[in-house]
Amino acid sequence: MVKEKYVGQRLARTDSLAKATGAAKYTGDIWMNRRDMLYAKALFPPYGHARILSIDTSEAEALDGVVTVMTADDLPGKNGYGGMVPDKPVIAKDEVLYEGDPVALVAAETKEAAERAVKLIKVEYEPLEGYDDPAFMLDPSSPMLHKDNPFHKNHNISDEQIIRKGDVEKAFKEADVIIDNWYKTPLVDHAYMEPDVAIAQYDPIQGGITIWSPQHAVQLAKRAMSDAFGMPQSRIHVCSQLVGGGFGGKEDSTFDVSVVAGVLSIRTKRPVYFELTRDEVFKGTGKRHPSLIHHQLAADKSGKILGIKVETIIDKGAYKSIDAIPSRTTQYAGGPYSIDNALTHSWSVFTDHPYGCAFRGLGSPQAHFAMECQMDELAHRLNMDPVELRLKNILRDGDTTIWGQPMMEERGLGLEECIRRVTSDPKFNEPLDNSDPRIRRGRGIACFMYGTGTGSATDGAHVMVQAQPDGSINIGVSASELGQGFLIAMKQIAADTMGVSIDKVYLDYADSAASLESGATVASRTTVLTGNAIVNGLEKLKERFAAVAAPMLKTGKENVVFFDNKVFAKGLENEGVPLSAVIAKAFSSQVPLGAIGSWYPPMAAPKGDGLGDKMHTYAFGCQGVQVAVDIETGEITVEDALLACDIGKAINPDTVEGQFEGGMAQAIGWALMEEHFMSNGRMKNHTFHDFLIPTAKDIPNLRTIIVEHPNVLGPFGAKGVGEPPIVPGAPAIRNAVYDAIGVAINEIPMTPVRVMEAIKKSAEKS
Repeated sequence: MVKEKYVGQRLARTDSLAKATGAAKYTGDIWMNRRDMLYAKALFPPYGHARILSIDTSEAEALDGVVTVMTADDLPGKNGYGGMVPDKPVIAKDEVLYEGDPVALVAAETKEAAERAVKLIKVEYEPLEGYDDPAFMLDPSSPMLHKDNPFHKNHNISDEQIIRKGDVEKAFKEADVIIDNWYKTPLVDHAYMEPDVAIAQYDPIQGGITIWSPQHAVQLAKRAMSDAFGMPQSRIHVCSQLVGGGFGGKEDSTFDVSVVAGVLSIRTKRPVYFELTRDEVFKGTGKRHPSLIHHQLAADKSGKILGIKVETIIDKGAYKSIDAIPSRTTQYAGGPYSIDNALTHSWSVFTDHPYGCAFRGLGSPQAHFAMECQMDELAHRLNMDPVELRLKNILRDGDTTIWGQPMMEERGLGLEECIRRVTSDPKFNEPLDNSDPRIRRGRGIACFMYGTGTGSATDGAHVMVQAQPDGSINIGVSASELGQGFLIAMKQIAADTMGVSIDKVYLDYADSAASLESGATVASRTTVLTGNAIVNGLEKLKERFAAVAAPMLKTGKENVVFFDNKVFAKGLENEGVPLSAVIAKAFSSQVPLGAIGSWYPPMAAPKGDGLGDKMHTYAFGCQGVQVAVDIETGEITVEDALLACDIGKAINPDTVEGQFEGGMAQAIGWALMEEHFMSNGRMKNHTFHDFLIPTAKDIPNLRTIIVEHPNVLGPFGAKGVGEPPIVPGAPAIRNAVYDAIGVAINEIPMTPVRVMEAIKKSAEKS
């Protein structure tokens, strides 16, 4: 068997040099000097909730340089769009439900003219009460926010999910210990560097439209905007440039800007450029869902978890967006532990806030935060080592999750190795320096599991592969390069599958006209699903070419091997022929040089009560953290962070470690400083001056351990790695703070104010 030449190697990302030198072009860099380009601006409301009484656009329309002003009555199609359901208006007509609802649109010859024009539009509003509290909106007696929205489940509920397993009441009656706590997580911005931007150009020849914007999903974008454009999906062409940071947010927010540029281009028949300001990004685009979690855990005196009861209220914001959060928070409410009895119930609830959308981890960080805090609470109550407690309860081969899915070592089950490697690390076990009476140091750990893929029936990938007569390979794939190293990983998989040098592989990516549906670049799915589709397509070509090569090599096609740009018979490596000669022969013999590669994970039928397999494989991991807490100021410093993840197989260890480090850094921000404050539907902090994110000074040396328990269904054994690294950071930091000061803080971010309040309350109780 030929050994892989590229998979598992530390190869430089193909986009690194171009990004470092500025040669890489983002959406905002293209077409900026075109003479016929129009510039768009949107008028947003000064209220979080208001009724629109009248709009007067006459002064704006009369302004020199203004080409068109659009209100809801001027749209070419339906007034709605969205990735899951078309419930977000292109232009608000009668009512605004949050600060990001456009009231009117302007296209002008210059940016300055567009900015002046929106200020001349006169809108009369009737301010309405802004609803900020999802718990209040969950109550059936609360006012109904979406009166005409056909997509809500019931009243203000956007989605509701339940998992029932075993006999929970019996488990709680038999328990020696019950841990009962509330946990709260914040509304958080993705804080990507590149503001949301789009360019649209109407096609006068076939009546279609082309959109350039930084997308997570170019094929999904066509479906999301088709009705708003009033044209079939086949006429919509979406190209994603390099994405300047996404973290899940640009799965939705690029629709917000693309649909505006699109309807203006359709109306004017000219190219239109639309970019949000940072203030508009903060106020109007999707956010990580805030959550309020009531977590009850029952255990016996040995530390064995007998059951859990968990209720999670999720702030959905104004629109549905990608509403997979309740399914994820119910799923991960028990963490990576073997629990026989569980009742987990989650609701996402409409408010007058920015819509909650996909954000790295998609509900798993919120659920794991509560569960991993509960584990330390249980260890504290039993006077038990938190590591020993976790090892006693983790999922092992043959155990079932709280949703009833059996765990299998053949699909990768490396959690125990992750725990042991983190907790046996020499640095992690050094004595803590608590010589300064003002500074208290402590250590904490947290574990997690995270599924690869969305778990939906449509979660598959399809690619186009084509061999060229010179021996090179083209691959058309709709996935996007978000900075995660997707391009180099796909090249490594393709090169080793086809047996060609990596320079022979070229990806035509993130262009809906040059690729098939391979799903969104989300849910840690691209390496596995798209990688498997590439393998499938190239194996089809190899089968054809083997039949062509066999007579040339005087052997049977079953003995043909592809490696190092050559084709040879097994055992006769020195007598091969160039792959280019085989492909040229196939070309002249009417053998097709192109194929479609496809892959779907196994589909499992639901069993009721939320039970049944969710994803085909799961990444597992453990993070250890050391913190220093200043008990006079409440400031927390993360001094050490060590993360071990079982990701099946590291296709490229450099990019895998980059994902580890990025996830840990992002988790530090979520745990300690990031939070939006809302009042009456309006955002109070909407600049980087008052919405804080970590800088280099806030990040310690981030240490990583790659653990590889291969997934038999993954390409070369791989599992997803993009989102898992963010999951354990916040609870690990919280548990380290608990270890340092002996005070449990169950709300993040753990700002100095919250830390000092917790210390004060603890002192008053004692």
